[in-house]
Amino acid sequence: MSMQLTPRQRSIIEVLAKTAGNPVPVGAVSEKLGVSSRTVLRELTSVESWLKENGFTFTRKPGVGILIEQDRADAPPLETLLYTEKVQSVYSQKERRRQILGELLFLDEPVKSYVFLSRFQISEGTLARDLDALDEWLSPFQIRIVRRPGVGILLEGSETAFRQAIANAALEFVDEGEILKLLREPEDKKTPSEPELLKNRLFSFIEPQIVVFVEKILTHTEQELNIKYTDSGYMALIVHLSLSIRRLRSGEKIEMDPEELKNLMGFPEYPVAERIAKQIGQQFRLNIPKEEIGFITMHLSSARIWPQTRRMRTQLQSVNTSQFVMSIVESVEKELGLPFHTCSRMIEELTSHMDSMISRLSMNIHLDNAQGDTIRQKYPDIYQAVERACELFRDRLYIEDISSSEITYVAMHFAAAAETLRAEQTKVTAAVVCPSGMGASRMLAANLMRSLHNIEIRQIMSAFSLEPDKLRENGIDLVISTVPLTIDFPFICVSPIPQAQDMLVITRAIESINTRRSKELLPKVTTDVQNRQMSLEDIRSLTRMGEEIAQLLDHFLIKDIPGARTAESLLGQAAGLFAESILDRQVISQDLACREAIKSTFIPELGIYLLHCRTAAVLHCRVGYLKLDTPLTSGEGTISGAILLLAPQSGQDECVEVISRISMLLVEDKRFLQALQRGDADEGRMLAKNALIKYYQNQIIKKKGDGTL
Repeated sequence: MSMQLTPRQRSIIEVLAKTAGNPVPVGAVSEKLGVSSRTVLRELTSVESWLKENGFTFTRKPGVGILIEQDRADAPPLETLLYTEKVQSVYSQKERRRQILGELLFLDEPVKSYVFLSRFQISEGTLARDLDALDEWLSPFQIRIVRRPGVGILLEGSETAFRQAIANAALEFVDEGEILKLLREPEDKKTPSEPELLKNRLFSFIEPQIVVFVEKILTHTEQELNIKYTDSGYMALIVHLSLSIRRLRSGEKIEMDPEELKNLMGFPEYPVAERIAKQIGQQFRLNIPKEEIGFITMHLSSARIWPQTRRMRTQLQSVNTSQFVMSIVESVEKELGLPFHTCSRMIEELTSHMDSMISRLSMNIHLDNAQGDTIRQKYPDIYQAVERACELFRDRLYIEDISSSEITYVAMHFAAAAETLRAEQTKVTAAVVCPSGMGASRMLAANLMRSLHNIEIRQIMSAFSLEPDKLRENGIDLVISTVPLTIDFPFICVSPIPQAQDMLVITRAIESINTRRSKELLPKVTTDVQNRQMSLEDIRSLTRMGEEIAQLLDHFLIKDIPGARTAESLLGQAAGLFAESILDRQVISQDLACREAIKSTFIPELGIYLLHCRTAAVLHCRVGYLKLDTPLTSGEGTISGAILLLAPQSGQDECVEVISRISMLLVEDKRFLQALQRGDADEGRMLAKNALIKYYQNQIIKKKGDGTL
């Protein structure tokens, strides 16, 4: 069965079909469709498959654009195919859940489950799973889905909770380009039935007339008060104010704790909120209570309209949340003596949590945590270490206060990881041997791995190749053999298919090793970390790091880019900054394009791209800045330049660490980016050098283990 196009995929092909085989930049396609470049890039794989199936070639030219070429002369014209093509009417899981969420958030009475079953043609099991997923999504907003047999499905929560949920849903699910499309269309086309956005219940509160009025209010406010909204904050305010107007007209009023309202009245944004509320009241003949003004204040604050204050948190800092998390991990790890840096899944989940936590706290939204007392009682050392780490990095995260509830959430991540690490510490590492190392030993290893959770089979080898020194060097605790051995190393002999008595022997050996560990090794963990000697690998690692720092600083570069007219051309120029040949340029261009296809690295608040990738076209770290003589305007915002960070494809971890330190410098010292944007390579190199030397010295202390970072 041939694949079907979605409406958006068809629209992309229609745009390309009108260009007569000439390349079209992705940004131009996104602007034409009123969606982001990321949205277009996500659709291109399916577009390419459909075109190939119908006799066309889809070509991507990095730095230039995309185009369609017809392969066969006898193939029907593309326009003819599109005219006869059936467009998908089925909903994806994400779209279906978005539709269900939109219905539930705006209904005042229960809705029967058969309404959703018939509309989406799904089973009761699928609907149940959808509702479970939505229940989990709504949980942080203190809203729950109530399912009453014979009555229907409805949501329960406060008005404040509903507003937060609706606004967050809109900002999470809607493409910013769709809202921008409402603003850009001529006045005579701004009707509730025109934009596709308004066909979805979830966005029914975003009426074009309200959006236009709100935009005028915000523009006037910027001019009158000499303030500036960030792009993301501007978009969020349109959503929040549109929602406020709609809910007020429906008679819904928000409630706010008097103390919280009093606190908000002291914010510099409060007078701005009063002006906005006054204009809204006059335009829509509404009485705006102080609680609503407080609500607007809260979101003005999150929109970061005071660019020079500590409350400003740019998207760049969000991009580098992982850097802050690693700093917290290092602090907690040093205090507790547990190798949390090895817990990649914990770090990934904590980064996601911290990113949402920072955004949440910037809007003065706090979550309660019922597990606080339990965590503090069961893991007091972890809670205290996390509390100190959060306090240490509070200013760097641009957060004025981190409550005990929020600290508890962070501590829970570390507690779970600590349990895993401590379980790993009780694992015994074993070498399984037989005469050949091929037959019986592999059978024995398979049985052990299936039967025992506290043993790690690290090596399978021949009995004739056993060397005690190498076993110790490889961290082996025990040799389990299918034949008797004469060796100065702990070993046991069992059957290739262990019987009950064999399993008893193995279990006792494991218990004996762990008992010895608890007496000899575990109390020394912290001491060893703090006072250990540097190893030969530590020296090699520091040598590699020093070489990468020297390479980066020796090749530090700022280049003026005149005449660039598109974001794609800027990316193309970036590919050639450190390329030594045409082939190298092509390789870097492809690697950068692959990274951009995952998620755009454009930072609207700073007006720059943070281009970065691993590539085989460089042998060492490279950092440069591309300075545009004239800013570009794209669907993502105004572009003034691009920072380029390249690490070698086959490089060691030290390469990525050095590059990551540069990206963190962009956050820590605003003078660095200012120097780049001025084209001052000497000052930029000097600031980078100071930061990298300090980092290098700290790494020496860390590996030596006798100082404080």
